[in-house]
Amino acid sequence: MNINGCLDLINKFGNDNVPVFSQLKNCISVVNKICSCQRQRKAIKSEECNNLYINIINSSANNLIEYFKTKTTDPEIIFYHNGSHEIKRIRLR
Repeated sequence: MNINGCLDLINKFGNDNVPVFSQLKNCISVVNKICSCQRQRKAIKSEECNNLYINIINSSANNLIEYFKTKTTDPEIIFYHNGSHEIKRIRLR
């Protein structure tokens, strides 16, 4: 399974009650509320969410292996930043 960024992570797992994802969900919610007419503010907040996503993946992904095993039958999950820069790869099986 590939996770291509913070939005992809939240779209796939955001409905579950995973505490480590709640701060990221809140960040994305704030980005979505910022008017597109405020491009710079929206870009800054979006970058903040991306950095938060990277930090969460680097610090928590290994602790969530059992959770991820219940969500996919894939042998591994590869986390990417912006869809192309690999952050982390975890083996599930």
